Amino acid sequence: MIEAGLGAAVAAAPSTAGRRAEIGELAAGLRAAGFTGAALREAFRGATNIVASGPELAIHERRLAAAGAPLGRLFVLGLPTPTEDVPRSLAELASALDLVDERDGTIAPRVRIVPHDDLLILADLPDRREPDHVASVHPPSVTLAALTVRRTVDTALDVGTGCGVQALLAARHARHVVATDVNERALAFAEFSTALNGVENVELRAGSFFEPVRDERFDLLVANPPYVISPESALVFRDSGLPGDTVSAELVRAIPAHLADDGFATVLVSWIAGDDALERPRSWLAGSACDAWIVHTGTEDALGTAATWNRSAATSEVGYEERVDAWLDYYARLGIEHVGYGAIVLHRRDGENWIRSAELPPDRLQPASEQLERMFAASDVDVLATPLRLVDGAFVDRTGKLVDGTWSFAGATVRLETGIGFGANLDHYGALVVSALDGRAPLGERLDDLTRGLSRPPDEVRAFAEQLARHLVERGFAVPV
Repeated sequence: MIEAGLGAAVAAAPSTAGRRAEIGELAAGLRAAGFTGAALREAFRGATNIVASGPELAIHERRLAAAGAPLGRLFVLGLPTPTEDVPRSLAELASALDLVDERDGTIAPRVRIVPHDDLLILADLPDRREPDHVASVHPPSVTLAALTVRRTVDTALDVGTGCGVQALLAARHARHVVATDVNERALAFAEFSTALNGVENVELRAGSFFEPVRDERFDLLVANPPYVISPESALVFRDSGLPGDTVSAELVRAIPAHLADDGFATVLVSWIAGDDALERPRSWLAGSACDAWIVHTGTEDALGTAATWNRSAATSEVGYEERVDAWLDYYARLGIEHVGYGAIVLHRRDGENWIRSAELPPDRLQPASEQLERMFAASDVDVLATPLRLVDGAFVDRTGKLVDGTWSFAGATVRLETGIGFGANLDHYGALVVSALDGRAPLGERLDDLTRGLSRPPDEVRAFAEQLARHLVERGFAVPV
């Protein structure tokens, strides 16, 4: 069983008791003042991590000043702000709700409020590094949200909810959402965020991972666990206290028991990577009764991993280099040279299950729910006997080469406008195959026309066409008509 715990007493957190009406007023006031995800994205000039600290903080501060966005300075960056720059009614509400301190002409935040799309999410300030620290929305949160299937369901489970953003997103398409966390402070913050967003269908339960839902199954399951391979137990949201990649392995193995038939789950994981980069996550899925896609977001060497996870967590008691050295010693003891990162998406169904994998193109991920459903539905398609068509939003980019005043075909690429930014490079024949995916006739019936004039053997051409069509169907580029 997966176990996790806190190393220190839980600190005070903002309360919602008898204050939901005031919290709703605050949310309405913030939005009316332009404190929205869209407005802040524009102010931050497209920065992907608006909750960054360190050197990025000064850059973000300048951008917000130029955009005239003091609420972003106060609640997103967590910086003291002149009282005169904050609407009086908002300042009074925030103070009454214990979210800010006001003195000597300055308002200082006690918490962060970060817009995510049209949600408002409460979290701790970045310089509060207690074990029960509640992290804000950050890039892994966005990755998990994008790789979650968003069909309408009856029940959903958010394991290790943290600030509650995944539970709030699930609440839009699930009748009832259960969110669990071992960190009582995180549950208090998540409850406050439900009030900020007027959400009534999220139930919060205290406990480690699946303990609060021992015998229950859900139609949707999401998890952003403390997957970092770490020698510490300093931060509950980051460190599991378990050796190596144990927390990721045990969580993945436990998910199917809590997933209803035809249910989907998405979990972020990390693993000890060897010569076969995906060997370990594949082994966790054996006998799971689920089909699975492993989406590999990247691999770091041990030094890079230690540096990444300590850059923002360094403390005055222990310096940055000393922390990195301690992590490297831990990795050396466990024989860890590389760490893999990614997400695993599972679909529970009867029958012969499969495991597939793909590399996630860098910086090319948007909400991918529809694409994921297509990817999981692809296993039963006979790609040569079934009429196929490219999905709406597919692009085919052709490149020409000018030689002696004459244009000739130099290559092509097929890609998707939304979802996971997969792409495929095509030669002349690959481009012909893709052009034939118009839904009018099965590809197998058109091979003679497509191969006329080519010097390749018919069996080789047929195998190539089948392989390319299978690739496009499995990655959600093409669907049966």
